[in-house]
Amino acid sequence: MSGVNVVFDYKAEFHDAVTDLIAEEITDRGERMAAVHALTEAYVDSVGIAPDATELARLSDYILREELTDKRRNKVQDEDYPFLSESQLDRRHDHEYSLSLAETYDLAGANQAKPERRHRTAREERFIDRAARRKNRARNAKYRRDTSPGPIIDGASASFTQSAGIGAKWSALIGREEIVAEDTYEKEMAA
Repeated sequence: MSGVNVVFDYKAEFHDAVTDLIAEEITDRGERMAAVHALTEAYVDSVGIAPDATELARLSDYILREELTDKRRNKVQDEDYPFLSESQLDRRHDHEYSLSLAETYDLAGANQAKPERRHRTAREERFIDRAARRKNRARNAKYRRDTSPGPIIDGASASFTQSAGIGAKWSALIGREEIVAEDTYEKEMAA
């Protein structure tokens, strides 16, 4: 077995070295950066290529440990360039509005877009239909009541005929004859 080359698993060994470095939990960021730089340089010098992206991501997360583990909600207000976790970034996107919504507003805050009529929801349409039907029923009932012919009363015309000659009675009471010409009225009644 003198001509067999043993394949060295440098990726697994680098993975173990990264795990050991992270387990050291160096508190000073400068020292962490120096340790990560020394580890990656040793890997490049021994292998000749850059480490895997997953291992580099683990090392960069180790360097930025304080920012990535900070769970404060107001760190955006306290720091100039904060790092947000995925859940914090999702929450931030949920609370923000798109800039396309602000395109039509002027400096005074007035919306300068062409006004569009809002379409009613199905619930609003059902409510309006019910209210309109209710109003129309009441309006139609009142119209039928007001325009329907009333009952015929036989003695209703008697009160009008009994008032014939009332002008002559008034003129006799007052003493003036020129108020009503009674003879023209009586001629019309006789005809």
